[in-house]
Amino acid sequence: MAEPGNRFDGTARFVVQAGAIHGDVHVHEPARSVPVPFHVPPPSHHYTNNERQLQEITDAVRARSAGPAFVVLQGPPGGGKSDTVYQWLAEHGEDYPDGQFYVSLAGDGAGAETAALRQFLVAVGYRPEELPEHPHALSGWFRSWSEGKRVAVVIDDALTPAQVRALQPGRGPSVVLVTEAGRLSGLRAAVDAEFVELDPMSEESARLLLGRILGPKDDRLDREPERTGELVGLCEGHTLVLSVVGALLAEYRQWPVARLVRKLSDEARQLRTLSELEPKVRAGLNTAVDRLDDEARQCYLAFGQHPGPGDVGPDALVAVLGEDEDDVEDALGRLLSARLIRKSGDRYLAFRQVRAHARGLGGGERFREGFEDFYLHHAIAAGHAVMPGRGWLEEFWPDLRIAPMPREEAENWLDAERGTLRALAERFHSEGREEICQLAVALWSLHEPRKHIGDMDEVNEWAAEVARSRGLLQVEGLALVQRGFAFRHRGEWDKAVEVFRRAREIAAPGSELAATAVESLGLALREDGRHADALSLLRENLAMAESFGKARRLALARMHLGSVAPVDEAVELETAAMRAFAPVDSDRANELKARTWRGKRLTERGDFDAAATDLQLALEGMRELDRHVDVAIALDALGDLALATGAPEQAGQCFTGGIAICRSRGFNELGERMRAKLPRSGQ
Repeated sequence: MAEPGNRFDGTARFVVQAGAIHGDVHVHEPARSVPVPFHVPPPSHHYTNNERQLQEITDAVRARSAGPAFVVLQGPPGGGKSDTVYQWLAEHGEDYPDGQFYVSLAGDGAGAETAALRQFLVAVGYRPEELPEHPHALSGWFRSWSEGKRVAVVIDDALTPAQVRALQPGRGPSVVLVTEAGRLSGLRAAVDAEFVELDPMSEESARLLLGRILGPKDDRLDREPERTGELVGLCEGHTLVLSVVGALLAEYRQWPVARLVRKLSDEARQLRTLSELEPKVRAGLNTAVDRLDDEARQCYLAFGQHPGPGDVGPDALVAVLGEDEDDVEDALGRLLSARLIRKSGDRYLAFRQVRAHARGLGGGERFREGFEDFYLHHAIAAGHAVMPGRGWLEEFWPDLRIAPMPREEAENWLDAERGTLRALAERFHSEGREEICQLAVALWSLHEPRKHIGDMDEVNEWAAEVARSRGLLQVEGLALVQRGFAFRHRGEWDKAVEVFRRAREIAAPGSELAATAVESLGLALREDGRHADALSLLRENLAMAESFGKARRLALARMHLGSVAPVDEAVELETAAMRAFAPVDSDRANELKARTWRGKRLTERGDFDAAATDLQLALEGMRELDRHVDVAIALDALGDLALATGAPEQAGQCFTGGIAICRSRGFNELGERMRAKLPRSGQ
């Protein structure tokens, strides 16, 4: 610095400007170094046309003085929007050396963008366990990481403006390229997006595309120029149909162009009034499928019965088709060669119009039940592997088959199949099937740890509705409890109290479900500040736990009652809970929670030294476990202790550190509570 002033010279990765800092500055850099992610698929080898649109994308990007730039491609399904994006990025990729990210939403359910954000952040070096739980916090982390960088984000088949905004990078020379599947006009006002409309291929470009697919040694197009013109006319400039037709001609070198024209003409006439797809699309797909061998055709039909967005792992297809893994991979290879599906990583994607076509062919209905059975039983196995001690599946469905699965494999599988599992839950609900209830119980192991609050709310609402209609009152009660936690996470205490009370009313008296409903209701009332009501309910919960004779449930009941009981009793309760949790490694987090509560109550009693010991140990332990919200809770308790002992500056440091965690992780209600205490700490 040459002189005092509000500037600096040189370069730095991060700059923080502040008058005073109390506590840590949280930057949230990745924990490990990884290769720069370049995940956007390459364009087709035979990419043709759309030069005007490619230039419009370039012009739109260059026109943005402050990024990121947003460009949305519009056009019919299968019209070449995705390939145009891939081609543009292939030509301009060197401008985005810090990362090129890709997500195909492909009609996925709510929350697909949250899963994509987690994948983005893991790809740049964050460990999955250190990532925040809330969607807004994940968006904030990605924006913070990408701030000032040159990255490209490609979003295929976006349905809503909210999905696009959730995935946007931070300020800087980045670009977001979107292919539209739903109405995205709201992006014009939100992010000043540029919209580019794809035209159908011209006859000249269509001939050029077919020629590139066939190769220079194939002269059929030149030998049959009139028939080639008819063929191009039947395809009407539709990129998908032209690609499928070109693949057919390339495979059947002995066919004259006239033969394919006759087949497509007949198909188009038959389908003009019958097809849910455009006749030209269905005609081209019918002709391509006619050329498949039986194994590839069965695989194609299976895609039409997939319950999710068409993003399928080979394990599901192997199970549903009942074929050898190598045979299924070979069949998938033939579908790839026919351009009927795409591959992304180790998964396969069939576009919506392809799946609709496969469903319409008939003969694949038997695969529907196979997919349902595969995903339901895998979800049950995975949910049990992640949380083996819950016991509700075994209690409500004692004959249910639960296969063993390693925990890490289970967590990864649940994350990968989240969109499909939500779609399956929606299907079960619409058909009023009891399986939605089993799925809701199993998916708790995905929704609660990952804080997929929207899915937690909807899936359990559906389960409660079906259980009610079938007279399964105990199952309905559990679904209501699980839904109530979604309201708790949102801070909607009145709604949480309402559903917990309903669960308590319908639970069998004296049952563990009744105790769970009572406990959940007591915690919601405690969080809403209604401590007298909470105390009564949590005493009732402890009495019920004592009657069950289960050590872990009893320890939990003591811990929860200790949070609201008179202080001397509370300290004894939390001490007893800690002793019960301590011998079990998997219960270390609960031991530390009980220690935190004991530290809080010791602060109230004036045992400041003992409180400090407990709270510091709890803070260190929760940091070791990467339990972010519990770290913030411990910091809040240490701040209260500092205020009680006349150390306002130390209190401010604790509150400021806790607020930073809450802001980055999305724990808004806790953060606001700490923020309200800052004036007392002199902040």
